Amino acid sequence: MAIAIISDIHANLEALQAVLADIEDQGIQEIVCLGDIIGYGPKPVECLELMDRCGFCLLGNHEEAVLFGAVGFNSRAKMAIDWTRDQLNRANGDPEKKKALWNFLGELQIRVDDGEISYVHGSPREPTREYIFQRDILDQPKMEEIFANFDHICFNGHTHTPGILTDQYQFISPKDCDYEYTIEKGIKSLINVGSVGQPRDGDNRGCYVIFDGKKVIYRRVEYNVEATVEEIAKIKELPEYLGLRLREGK
Repeated sequence: MAIAIISDIHANLEALQAVLADIEDQGIQEIVCLGDIIGYGPKPVECLELMDRCGFCLLGNHEEAVLFGAVGFNSRAKMAIDWTRDQLNRANGDPEKKKALWNFLGELQIRVDDGEISYVHGSPREPTREYIFQRDILDQPKMEEIFANFDHICFNGHTHTPGILTDQYQFISPKDCDYEYTIEKGIKSLINVGSVGQPRDGDNRGCYVIFDGKKVIYRRVEYNVEATVEEIAKIKELPEYLGLRLREGK
């Protein structure tokens, strides 16, 4: 059965709703989320409430920051974390909703392994915080450790940049494989699914993947970017830059 794998929604409700609609149009019934549902964007509560559609969700570094403090975050990201925490505590004035939201965050897993398939937010070596960039393919010691920490296929997010790193020290962009990557026996693949709500690869469309056990299909989904930009601009606690960057997908 094919599944949809989403990540890095970042409280962008417009993007999430568009991606969920596309997933439904593709006939996919199972969804998993690799974390960072919240942070940066204007609709954290609404995005969290839609996660009941997912088979599982992982802890991203932004969920971790809301729970335990924004250690190592830049000033813009920290401002968004503080505002997000306040929104969850307000929970639209509903005590039961507040309790449910915090319980959901507190129960998020950091990694899921299903046979030879692994799911993390950041890295199989450090599931929540570690970044893996395209340039890391040149860092052999780092890549050796990373590939030693999963069996065959590992899906991740965190960098907001889709692409595949293989244990053959190769980086494959979605364009390189015409947006469809075939899984090969004997080759370990670390597959970054991109970002639903804050892409950083120069394409402002939401990104996610469909995985059927044999191949990975990258999907790009248009959404009303300006609506999210305007929502962020209305919130004085959120830096305007967090909205403006969505236009360029960077």
